[in-house]
Amino acid sequence: MLSGRGWFRVGSLLKPKPIIIGVGVLIMLLVCVVAGLTVRELRLRDMNDERHELAALDLLLAEETERTLQSVDLVLTSLQQDLALDGVTTPQEFTRVESDVTTYALLKSRIVGIPQLASVNMVGFDGRLVNSSTQNPAPDVSVAGSDYYGALRDSRGSGPYLSEPVQTGNGTWVIYLARRIESPSGRFLGIVAAAIDLGYFENLYRALDIGGHGAVSLWRRDAMLLARYPTLAGVGHVFRIESFSGILRDGQPSTYEVAKALDGQERLVATVPVKHFPLVVNISKATRQILSDWYQAAALAAAGAVLCIVALGFILWLLVRQLNAYDALARADRERNRAIAEREQAEAQLRQAQKLESIGQLTGGIAHDFNNLLTAVLGNLELLKKYTQDGDSRLNRWASNAFDAANRGAVLTQRLLVFSRRQPLEPRAADLVAMLASMSDLLRRTLGENIEVVTHVEPGLWPAFADLNQLDNAILNIAINARDAMDGQGRLMIAASNCQVDEDLGEIAPGQYVMLLISDTGKGIESDVLDRVFEPFFSTKPIGQGTGLGLSQVYGFVKQTGGHVKIDSVPGQGTTITLYLPRARVEEAGALQGPGAEEKVEERAQGTVLVVEDDPDVRAYSAEILRDLGYRVREAGNAKTALETLRESNDFALLFSDVGLPGMNGTELAEEARRLRPQLKILLTTGYARDTLIECGKPASGVLLLPKPFARAELAAKIHQLLVPWQAAS
Repeated sequence: MLSGRGWFRVGSLLKPKPIIIGVGVLIMLLVCVVAGLTVRELRLRDMNDERHELAALDLLLAEETERTLQSVDLVLTSLQQDLALDGVTTPQEFTRVESDVTTYALLKSRIVGIPQLASVNMVGFDGRLVNSSTQNPAPDVSVAGSDYYGALRDSRGSGPYLSEPVQTGNGTWVIYLARRIESPSGRFLGIVAAAIDLGYFENLYRALDIGGHGAVSLWRRDAMLLARYPTLAGVGHVFRIESFSGILRDGQPSTYEVAKALDGQERLVATVPVKHFPLVVNISKATRQILSDWYQAAALAAAGAVLCIVALGFILWLLVRQLNAYDALARADRERNRAIAEREQAEAQLRQAQKLESIGQLTGGIAHDFNNLLTAVLGNLELLKKYTQDGDSRLNRWASNAFDAANRGAVLTQRLLVFSRRQPLEPRAADLVAMLASMSDLLRRTLGENIEVVTHVEPGLWPAFADLNQLDNAILNIAINARDAMDGQGRLMIAASNCQVDEDLGEIAPGQYVMLLISDTGKGIESDVLDRVFEPFFSTKPIGQGTGLGLSQVYGFVKQTGGHVKIDSVPGQGTTITLYLPRARVEEAGALQGPGAEEKVEERAQGTVLVVEDDPDVRAYSAEILRDLGYRVREAGNAKTALETLRESNDFALLFSDVGLPGMNGTELAEEARRLRPQLKILLTTGYARDTLIECGKPASGVLLLPKPFARAELAAKIHQLLVPWQAAS
């Protein structure tokens, strides 16, 4: 028996929801097809049944019509025989002999008992009426213009001829069935013609009562309408009916459907030609009447199909809903497992972060004390170098060597602070050309000789506004990640160029930027991982080989600087990280001091500086440098003493204080001092700064930060930034 998780796995492999939906749709289509075929078969059945019924009835009517005309034709043939016995040989003799009362009585006797026969007439060779069964003497009437007279006069033979319908004086329609009268020698003597009342056929069709909006009609084979029931105007007219003319050509009985019959309705028509006469009998029924029962059956079938589809759809909806519930449970199970895994990973990362935090605190504390020591050492060595420069050369050389060694220790301390993230951000105008040139050797030693490092700098590169130490750390972090992605062998390219952003793209505001592009030829990053690479503690490296903080530090540094960082990667081809650093303004670029900065400061140095430092050695060194620069100096070992000194005198131009003071720290002292002396300039110094709430690197605020250890020139430059504008204004 499958467990819940096993069911989820099987379901995810087989993907039952699309299968069930597909089967359900196919069943619905099958129901529709079956219903459609059923409805179609029912229609065909009803129409075929009606075809057979109409064809059988039409055949009977055609036979009845033939018998009706044959009875009339027998009258005509008997009259032909009687006239032959009279021995008439000339037209004049035919007119004289057949116009008497005896012939009249004969004609009248022949129509008795034949209801369809209206009259029998004898016509002379000149087309004038000789005798008639209706009256004697016969009226003076000429039929020379009739179709049957012309046809029989010009033809030889004794066959009958059926005329076009003729409307009599009382409004009834008749057709003439006529035969030619000849002498024994074949000479044309006249015509004997029987008038057939077409109303007889209409009465016959009416008595038939076929129902269902049925219609019966009698046609000549040239498509001339002779009679119809229900009565319809158009008797004696020829109608252009394609289907009917086709039936007339082959002379065979047939049934067919017409979209628009004589009355404008859609009808099923049965057509049967009369064998020995040029006549056709049609029987038709309105299609809607024939299919009245079919419409009900089709409606029931459609309703049944709709009900089946609705039922199937409801069942399908229930199944899909159940499967969705299973999918939701499966997703919840996967989310729970993923949450557990993420929690375990987060716990491991937290432990690692706590370890790093402890190491950072330890490193920061050591660096703080070390920086205080180095400040005193470097400061005194620098003074010793200065005052032995023109004296004992060996003493100056020894002082220079000691100064260089101590300076390397200061660089090491700064790197420890960068690692522990205790270094305050100090953005300034940065010369990337010089920075990249100085980093090339470091990158080659760090990445190894199997990785080729290529640097390309666009001519006329703008200075960037950034913290050089943090930027150096960011490039190093990215390069180490690239080394790991290339498995220690490949190509790392660093390119710097100017970039103008004209539109607000959301992530980066319009303006001028220095673009730093770092690309590798490593294995690349998958798209589902690419969006998370800047998340803190996110790492694709195995446990113990990465903290997940490198790229997040890069991202935070660049964003804090006012720039933007973007990453692009193609799996199997490599990764490119682009840093957009703001271009330094003209005044920021001009704030960088040249080699002669100290001399300029000494030329303009004036005013009193209050030095606040708890370490006596550092305080003594700082005071010595300031006096050497030409300032008047007063000293204080803590913030309380400094505030008392500020209240006593109003002639201080600058407060130079350590941040890490006992009791009230340097930041709090700066705030209190600015309340007492709003125009007082403040320079803070620290071995490391954590959560220091000051504006650094912006002389306009009147507060600057000087990291320890500092040299004479660095101190002179910071004071120059703060005091020169103030002194010039005063």
